[in-house]
Amino acid sequence: MNRSQKFLGITLMASLLCGFAPMQSEAKEYKIGGMYTYDYHDGRHADWGEYELHAAKMAIEDINASGMLGGNTLNMPPELVIDYHCWPEGAAEKARSLLKQNVVALTGVDCSGPAVLIAKEAEKFKTPVVSVGANAASLSSPAEFPYYYRNVTPSTKYEGYLLEVAKHYDIKEIALFHTTDAWGSGAAAVILNEAAKLGIEVKASYGYSRNTPIEEVQKRMAAVKELGIKSIFITMPTPDTVIAFRTLTNLGMNQPGYSLFAAEMTSADEKPDAINGAFGYLAPMTKLVPSKALDEFAARFSKKIGKKVDMNSKAFFYGVLSYDHMMALGLAMKNVQDQKLEMNGDTLMASLRALSFDGLSGRQNLAPGTNDREIMAVEIMNCQGYKEDGKTVRFVPVGFVDSVTGKLTIEEDKILWPGKTSTPPNR
Repeated sequence: MNRSQKFLGITLMASLLCGFAPMQSEAKEYKIGGMYTYDYHDGRHADWGEYELHAAKMAIEDINASGMLGGNTLNMPPELVIDYHCWPEGAAEKARSLLKQNVVALTGVDCSGPAVLIAKEAEKFKTPVVSVGANAASLSSPAEFPYYYRNVTPSTKYEGYLLEVAKHYDIKEIALFHTTDAWGSGAAAVILNEAAKLGIEVKASYGYSRNTPIEEVQKRMAAVKELGIKSIFITMPTPDTVIAFRTLTNLGMNQPGYSLFAAEMTSADEKPDAINGAFGYLAPMTKLVPSKALDEFAARFSKKIGKKVDMNSKAFFYGVLSYDHMMALGLAMKNVQDQKLEMNGDTLMASLRALSFDGLSGRQNLAPGTNDREIMAVEIMNCQGYKEDGKTVRFVPVGFVDSVTGKLTIEEDKILWPGKTSTPPNR
């Protein structure tokens, strides 16, 4: 067994690998389409999208080296990978250009707004979309999105946990900033609903389109400052989240007594004009349970990118999820082959829906009647400025949610709040 096979055996159930055997028929090469984000629509680099693509390619290498598909192989050549910039305009057309090339599935599709359009386009071709990270609640329905599979839980889980943190610190009122795309609107609905349940007043709510100029956002943030609201929730894609943080910097609002919550972690290389305003904010992220397999993956990944990976970075989290989503596709294809069925969109989608395995990010299976991963541990990350190098954003895990009981645990002594203080709001 070579190194790739050994790693795959650690990552997945050993019994699966023991059953791999070469196929007797002529070998096939299955083509995969990839829609990943290397750079945002505004030109900023998306390190997490780069990590996703690296990890997806690592998974393909492991699938092929392991003999999972017998003599058959997966291939995602450069000409079948598109940078769609995490942007809805043109996403359906880009997906169509790949779907016309006889791919067995589209992978990546990591941003919710575009994912809605891509999933609808793929439905016309009866081709599965295997998505990593796109967690809009609107994508949950198999009836509405019959060829969509994702290895994350919906946003209804994530944002609710942030409100539980606010409740823990006796926060009575908040301001909400959200974009009006599918993801932002869905997240905002969760905030409004959960806030009402917890007795937290949403005293001001601002919704606007993606890529709204900073001047317009700053007017709204200035109104929040004038109203004296000191707890701010931001539910929008990363580039728009960064704009909101920049307004906090410009208005001098990162001060003791404030509390900041956002649904997205920033990239590791985010600039000071955003991080100075973001210091102390809290964000939910997939909790990665320490394991030998995860350590080995991190070591391999570090070697691949030529530097040591930060295992608490957004980029690494998405890299792990990407490895798992490609592994899900490989295992689903294996199951279709084992049943001696034709490999098509319907058989592959049925196999994905029935799939259950242990990946690097934990147990992978869909909740019954949904397109959503059933169980996924979540932790709360705290932005604490920059590391010692002065240029890499430092995120520290300060709480977690038990994936079975749903109980939130907060490690209060680890948190740094806006204004670089360890004193929580209302204390």
